[in-house]
Amino acid sequence: MPMQRICCAVVALMLTATTALAGSHGKPKQAMFKTQAEAVAAAPGFGCTGAHQMGEMWMVCDKHGDADHHGAH
Repeated sequence: MPMQRICCAVVALMLTATTALAGSHGKPKQAMFKTQAEAVAAAPGFGCTGAHQMGEMWMVCDKHGDADHHGAH
């Protein structure tokens, strides 16, 4: 159970950082999704393919560092 809480906290921090950073570049892009299919479908908008699991959520790109960071996650 503690590991789940840590993962949820990490995801929450990442979502907060995504909103704050992307806000300076215009409308923030959603990088975290409930399903793998949603994340895979959104990946091209971040300049990558695939998705990786982050706790109970899915994030765009096969690997965490693969996204084009110009307004991305």
